[in-house]
Amino acid sequence: MTPRSTRREEGAALLVTVLLMALMGMIGLASLDTVMRDRQMTGFQNQAQSALYAADAGIAEALDIMRTETIAGALYPGDCIVTKVPNTDLGGGISYVADPDGDEICMLSTADPCAQFDAEIGVGGATYLNTIWNARVQGSAPGGATSSVQATVTRCHAYASSY
Repeated sequence: MTPRSTRREEGAALLVTVLLMALMGMIGLASLDTVMRDRQMTGFQNQAQSALYAADAGIAEALDIMRTETIAGALYPGDCIVTKVPNTDLGGGISYVADPDGDEICMLSTADPCAQFDAEIGVGGATYLNTIWNARVQGSAPGGATSSVQATVTRCHAYASSY
């Protein structure tokens, strides 16, 4: 080799090294961006899951109200239970409330007679019918995540025979 061609190749190794380092830096930044987006999505999913669990706890409260509430015989489809699901803070910014769009525990309709009772007890006695109820609750978590849960349940209910 001539001294002249050696001089031209002296900076080539430095240039290749700088280009490879720049390429590795861009790959590292792209990987970091992907990891940060995945972490953010996981946080959103955790918030949504917490809101769903809160709404589920509210439905459990609504079902407990339905089991313990004394329901008058004059209730008809479309009527709602007077006792409301209370606004409850579960800690950590997670809470549930009654459905903000309307009444949360309402009777939808009546159905067949209850299997555990005769349809009529005595002359002029009460008729026991299965009633279908709708319960709605909304859960919320920090960051603005909300989840609404609706459950439909049946309950055996006594009616006056004139119903």
